[in-house]
Order: sequence, then C-alpha cells, then structure tokens
Amino acid sequence: MSSSPDLQSPPGVVELREDVPLKAGSGSSSARLCAGGPRLILAAFATLTAAITLALLTQIYYGDYEVVPHGSVSSSAAPCSQAGTAALQAGGRALDAAAAAALCLAVLAPHRTSLDASGSLVYWEYRSLRTQLPTVVEWGGAEAPGKEVTARPPRLLVALAALHAKLGALPWSQVLQPAIDLARAGFLVTDGLALEAESRGITGYTPHAIRNEPALAEYLESLQSNTTAELCAAWSCGDAVRWRDDAAAVPAGPWRAWAAGAGGARAAEALRAAFSVDSVQITPSNVLKGVVDSLKTQWQTAGAQAPAGVASGLAVVDARDTYAALVTGLSMPFGSGAGSVGSESSSPWVRDEPTTPLDLAPAIIVDEHVCGTRYVMGAESGAALAEGAASALSGGGAGAAGAVDAVEGARVLVLAGGALALERGHAPPDLPELATLPTLNSSSALPALNFVQQRGDALLSHADSRGGGVASRF
Repeated sequence: MSSSPDLQSPPGVVELREDVPLKAGSGSSSARLCAGGPRLILAAFATLTAAITLALLTQIYYGDYEVVPHGSVSSSAAPCSQAGTAALQAGGRALDAAAAAALCLAVLAPHRTSLDASGSLVYWEYRSLRTQLPTVVEWGGAEAPGKEVTARPPRLLVALAALHAKLGALPWSQVLQPAIDLARAGFLVTDGLALEAESRGITGYTPHAIRNEPALAEYLESLQSNTTAELCAAWSCGDAVRWRDDAAAVPAGPWRAWAAGAGGARAAEALRAAFSVDSVQITPSNVLKGVVDSLKTQWQTAGAQAPAGVASGLAVVDARDTYAALVTGLSMPFGSGAGSVGSESSSPWVRDEPTTPLDLAPAIIVDEHVCGTRYVMGAESGAALAEGAASALSGGGAGAAGAVDAVEGARVLVLAGGALALERGHAPPDLPELATLPTLNSSSALPALNFVQQRGDALLSHADSRGGGVASRF
C-alpha cells in the first residue's frame, strides 16, 4: 500500500531553519504539514485562553467543594444537616442554618430534643474578632426553686424566634419549612428512637417504619404567617432568652475555648486543667488522663446537681466565617411531660421541666493565631466535648483524618456520682488505669460530638458515628 502523496518525504535534505514552518510553499511537504501554521497556533492559544478563563470564573463563582466550600453543617441526622446547608445555599446565615437544623431534629429525634427543648448556643462572627468576641445564648433549664410553671409557648421556638429576629437573614417561614416537610412526609424511625420509646411506654415508634407528625406540621405552619419580631412581641422572648456577650475564653494551653451550658462549662474547666502542665508533657495520653481526672472530680463534687439529661448537638460555619455551635436537650427522653403507656397527647408538642442542670456542651475553640485552626463543636455531653477536644487539640487531630479519629476514638463515660466506665464497641484508651474500667452495657445511643474544623479557608465537617448523622457542606 502506498502512502498518500501529501505524507511522502521529499528526496534530499529537509531545511531545518527556524523560519521554514512559517513560509508558504507549493512543493514542500513541510509547508503542507504546517499549512496555515500561524492561524492554527493562534486558534489553539485562543481556545486555551477561553477555557482557562471559564474555569477561573466557574471556581470564583461556585467555589471549590473540596478546598474552599461555602459552608458546612454537622448534626446527628443527615436530613437535618442537609436542611442547614440548604438554608446556607438559599442565602441564609449561620443562625438560619442552625435554626433549620435544630427544628428538623426536634421532629426527627424527639427522644433527644423537641420544640420545648432547653438549649445553649455559642455564636461568633469570626471576621469581626478584633471588635467582637463570641456571644453565648442560653434558655430553659432548671427553673428557679418555687417558681410557678404557667402556660407558655415551647422553649425552643421562643429561643429560635429571638435569635432569628436578631441574627437571621432568611424569611422565618423558609426556616420552618424543612421541619414542616419532614413532619408531613414522614421520617424513618431509628433503632435508638424505637428503644427509647419502648422503655418509656410510648407507642407508635416501630423500628425502620415511617412516622408522620401531621399535628406538628400544622402547628409549625400556623407560625409561618408571622415574623419572628411579631412572635417575640407575643411571646416575650426577652424574658425567656439569656444573652451573654461578655463570655470569657478559657485557656487550654495554646488554645482558647468559649463554651456554654452546664456541660460545656465543666468541659472547658477539664481542658484548662489538663493543659496546665509543661508543654513537654502535653501528649494525647497525658491530656486525656488530665481531662478524665478533672471530670471525675467535678461530677463527684456536684453530686445530685451534676449535669444530666439527653441532647442533640450541631455545628455550623457559613460563607462569611460565622460560627454557630448549638446544643438542645431534655431532662429525659421525650421530655418530662411524655405520656404513659398507650396515651396520646392532644398537644403537638410535649413539655419538659428540668429540675437539674442539663448536660449541654456547645463550644468554639481556636488557637492563638488569626486564621489558624478553629473548631466549632456541638457536643451532647460535657464529657464528649472534653475528651474529643482533648484528643484533637493535643495532637490527635493533626490533619483531616486525625481530627475525625480524635472524635471517633474511645471515650471514658462519666456517670452519676463521678463513676467511670468504658463505652462498648471501642478498644480501651491507651492508659493502663483506664483500660481496667468496667464497660457500660447500654442500648441507648451515647452522646455524640459533631464538629466543623476550619483551617485557613479549608473546611472539614464530621458527624460523630455515635449519633448516626452525616455532615453536609457545599
């Protein structure tokens, strides 16, 4: 088979001068192979330039999912994390996302939180750190002794209305919508929810079945026609929510921690004590031992007033580097007003009247360097916050995998009276005196620690497997 004449090499010597490919010629194959050379080069260069420009504009507008996500929400339920990020995508701020996720959790996880849940929030617009430090907001909890309990709206809704009126950006109706949709369409009953319901004699929670809450959906829908300013005028939000914009940071070695709630305060003290040693002694094992020793002493000293109850925690970072660590909880699963065997409440929400401090533990922890590593943590107990943070801050959280491992690692459970136990399903901590502790045989879900880590502009979010959630970011 003969080759095409255009591809045959001419006899003799081929010129290799620099100007040959740019010359027009009629008989040279070199001229034929580079026909239209300048035009081809210019066309290729223009195409490449357009492609690079388009890629840069796309990254600037949409952001890079892996390196520079616009925001993140971490909670103990995937639909609620997604409700939070949907609020951020719609132009909402950290508070809108936290409120949407918290209301979603009140529907999906009524054994750990509810519309009447007490709560603690640590909120920080980090970019204004030179002029404004974190704000701590709390509501509910144990009422003052002798205070008469009268008719009132649900605590969580009052608090979120007050927060939204001051810090929200989305319309209130839009913040309520994910919880309404979930209550009306139904949600999957988890094993943990079913077990807690069975232990309290509450019917209607079949494992892996779909449960609807139409009365709850209607109640929330009735609040969509009002702004939060209108609701707060009717509900006297100012009397129900406690704002603290003078909260002091607790030092923990090179870190500073702002924590809220009774559990958060004890966790911060445990971190301070554990890091109050020579820097050479700051190792994951030594810090864990110091944290556990402090927690044990604190719980023994508190006695009957030690933090207790159940909770659900979440963490939010938005595109403007605003942080929200929020934990809501109840004095007991489903609330103290939950019905007895076979009874059904006519109210769409169940009251909860705590008599002792609740173990709520949200926190924001930062290192001493501006734009250094920051943790936004929604912990469902003080011990979970102290031990998870201790591992992350002492070196166990170096890098993305390290931060996740620090939270997922084995913990020591602090029980009533300061008794210690190990959690089932985890290898004992690498400390001989802790490895000999008894293992807690409990079917209830253990407190989770959900967090978002920001290092520079990079976000890492993780939902603790103990809570069964999935973090969401965009």
